[in-house]
Amino acid sequence: MVGSVDPIAAFEAAFDKKIRFFLATLAVGSLFPLAFFVFLFLEIPGLFGVWFLVYVAADVVFTVVFIRWFRNRLGHVKNLPRAMRLRLASSGVAKRPTFVFDNGLVTTSGIQFRLFGSPMGGKMIPTSDEVLGLERGMMMRPVLRVFRNRGPEALRVRLDSIQQGLNARFSNLFVFLPRPSSVPDARRASWVSTATFDFGVRQVNPDQVLQQIDSLASLLEDAATMARGNPA
Repeated sequence: MVGSVDPIAAFEAAFDKKIRFFLATLAVGSLFPLAFFVFLFLEIPGLFGVWFLVYVAADVVFTVVFIRWFRNRLGHVKNLPRAMRLRLASSGVAKRPTFVFDNGLVTTSGIQFRLFGSPMGGKMIPTSDEVLGLERGMMMRPVLRVFRNRGPEALRVRLDSIQQGLNARFSNLFVFLPRPSSVPDARRASWVSTATFDFGVRQVNPDQVLQQIDSLASLLEDAATMARGNPA
């Protein structure tokens, strides 16, 4: 009897293939300019040709460093769902890098978080596969913006507290509502709240994310309630 496939393991395998394909494409693509400059070095004599050789050497070093750095970033994203599996929704992981928590919070990399409003009221808890459909064709406009020095103070204070809990450098929050000309659609979200955090060169800490997801989901839902009560 064959057991059910672990969705996290399936995601890791699929994402690992995408990482290898992307990095291989990047490495092969970098060979073309290198070949061109090597050709110039061989064809142009003297000091001018030497500078082409120096450029080639520097470009090789930069490419190797960049590929290693980018591979580490993508590898971190691949490991996020396993590190946060205790709070993921039952259908919160698929083969694409979109993760849904059991409170409806959606993220792709732990940097941007979204919450979707249900047409029936309250918030949605979509599956990972449904998120893409919710995002497509949304005719929405930003009606509420929260930054460090902009937006309702109560929301700014809560956003700043979550930012500190995540050890992020900057953060912002947006609430989107359908445009007045949009036709109501029961298959679409009635509102979307997003919060984005800037971590600089540091990696997202899954444990810190798990500590903040309930506060963040509550903040995004409250921000949507405020925006719907006071539309721009």
